[in-house]
Amino acid sequence: MLALLTLPVFWLLPTSLVAREIVFPPVAPLQANEHGQYRSSVNDEKQAFSDFERFAGLTTFSNLPWVHCLSPEADVEKYDIAFLGAPFDTATTGRPGTRFGPTGIRLGSRRIGAPMAWSPYTHNNTFLEWARIVDCGDAPLTFLDNTVALKQLETAHKTISGRPANATESSTVPRIITLGGDHTTTLAALRSTVSHWGPVSVIHFDSHIDTWDPKVIGGGFSHYAGVNHGTFLHIAHEEGLILNSSAHAGIRAPAINKKYDWRNDKRCGFEITTARDIDKLGVTGIIERLKARVGDTSVYISVDIDVLDPAFAPATGTSEVGGWTTRELLSILDGLEGLKVIGADVVEVAPIYDNPGETTVLAAAEVAHSLMGLMVETPVKPLTKE
Repeated sequence: MLALLTLPVFWLLPTSLVAREIVFPPVAPLQANEHGQYRSSVNDEKQAFSDFERFAGLTTFSNLPWVHCLSPEADVEKYDIAFLGAPFDTATTGRPGTRFGPTGIRLGSRRIGAPMAWSPYTHNNTFLEWARIVDCGDAPLTFLDNTVALKQLETAHKTISGRPANATESSTVPRIITLGGDHTTTLAALRSTVSHWGPVSVIHFDSHIDTWDPKVIGGGFSHYAGVNHGTFLHIAHEEGLILNSSAHAGIRAPAINKKYDWRNDKRCGFEITTARDIDKLGVTGIIERLKARVGDTSVYISVDIDVLDPAFAPATGTSEVGGWTTRELLSILDGLEGLKVIGADVVEVAPIYDNPGETTVLAAAEVAHSLMGLMVETPVKPLTKE
């Protein structure tokens, strides 16, 4: 009897106070109960599910519209900024898995969407300004031959940037943000941007310098092996793609030899800002140093997610402890406003190593969002009339 008394006394209440009748399946946009009808936010003049839904449809970056940018057809929807996936990881010297990086970053960006992307810092929404921003999907890359894959990616970049822009009064050439993929993919991007903007200054956020001579990493085995994610900036310098006003930020990984790597890095045109420099200079000091370094040149920003400490971004191939926090990196990126950013990427995201909270892909998505914001804030005309 005591047990019965401790049970909820729903049987003493009128039926109308216990629960309302629910119709299954619900009929959108209306659902009835005994008192009438509950109306959803979808009104009679608007079709259900026709507006923004972050978990519906194709998984694009920040729920942007997908455009078949690589279509052989000439008549493709116009755009000004394009996201492009580079599912490539066969030139890594560490843990593989970054071929799944583009998908991971897109999944991490599901919480972002144009209707609700008003910045709490600037009160601006860069999705809703002059630029038409789209997701072009992933470039088709073979995983059996690195040389062919990089050529395929270069072709994809040239195809996407070779189409006429949408807002031609601001910029006639679309700009690309690459979602990677191991860091070798930046080489293909630089081989494409040079045709529109000439050699550029690279701001390289990374824990490693990535200017190693191919003779030091890989080249001792073969020329093929010498093209990898630790040598691509050396190769870009040799090909005349980058200026001697480039900069590293967040460096903390050791060199392979005592002097040569550092001398070679300087020869490739880079100035080093280490991870610990932020303790002396602060975020503002890092921003000022990077801006002073690149000056008024056209800039390509490349973000290896391992610039972050593994506590914030464990899902990468070559983690190095002692890195920056996510907040520090985002503050530095946002502080680069005004630079003429002609291309960008966030790379080395290997989702298989992420934690249940998905901290790495969430961080990478927000980095890509910040890079997009820099492009929107400062339109850039190509060197020559297209």
